[in-house]
Amino acid sequence: MPPISSSQILIITGEELRHQYFVNQLNARFPLAAVLTESFDYPEPKAGSEAEKSAWNWFFQRRKKYEELTFAKKNSLPLNTPASITVGKGQLNSEATLEIINKIHPGLIVLFGTSLLKRRLIQLYQGNLFNLHVGLPGHFRGSSCNFWPIHNRRMEYLGASVHKVDEGIDCGEIVAQGKISLDVEDDEQTLGGKTLILGIQLMASVILNWQQGTLESIPQKNKGKLFLIKEFTPKAVLEVRQMVESGEMKDQIKRINQQRKNLSADLGGD
Repeated sequence: MPPISSSQILIITGEELRHQYFVNQLNARFPLAAVLTESFDYPEPKAGSEAEKSAWNWFFQRRKKYEELTFAKKNSLPLNTPASITVGKGQLNSEATLEIINKIHPGLIVLFGTSLLKRRLIQLYQGNLFNLHVGLPGHFRGSSCNFWPIHNRRMEYLGASVHKVDEGIDCGEIVAQGKISLDVEDDEQTLGGKTLILGIQLMASVILNWQQGTLESIPQKNKGKLFLIKEFTPKAVLEVRQMVESGEMKDQIKRINQQRKNLSADLGGD
């Protein structure tokens, strides 16, 4: 394939409300050429107890309510209507999908919430693939990285990153990154939502810099722990529920905010 000079923007993403919100927000700023939606069946692991089963249902009911309140009202594509393509489960890296992408001839491919890309697609669009990771990959890589900092009591590492896509998992050079603010009224859902909202802002700045030819990247110095989908279990969710309902989450947020305040004061005094 010859060097890519197209200004076409393709988004590849999932099919949940948060993915649709991501598309709509970017489409409002940068008219998209196409959106490729990947179908995906999220596994539901077996609960080890009634408490774990209850916690699993609790988490996803709360997620549904939060996303409907926060994202669903903004569910229609504004003005520009990009081409819409859906690919089945396990078909993201297929020859048929690659042919579709090549016909679009995107100059920039933006990813959020997809399966891992395989070597051929990465090599064809090397340097033109950017992924939104709702986490800080120097600390947390892989799946559900806006959940694990809560579970692992490291909420100071809740944030979002945009990175180049290579053959590693969330290992590519960073082009934008930030941490979210924490509020004592936050819960596990609002914290996760904040990482996406921040991530959209970061991705918008990346696209603008790409259009202007001013995009810069920084190699990652550290590789955070890799979390797989299968590790997101009812047991882990139960532990987070207990943090929320016991008040431990609020206490941790207060502690982190005080540490941030102290650091800010120290830096201001230099």
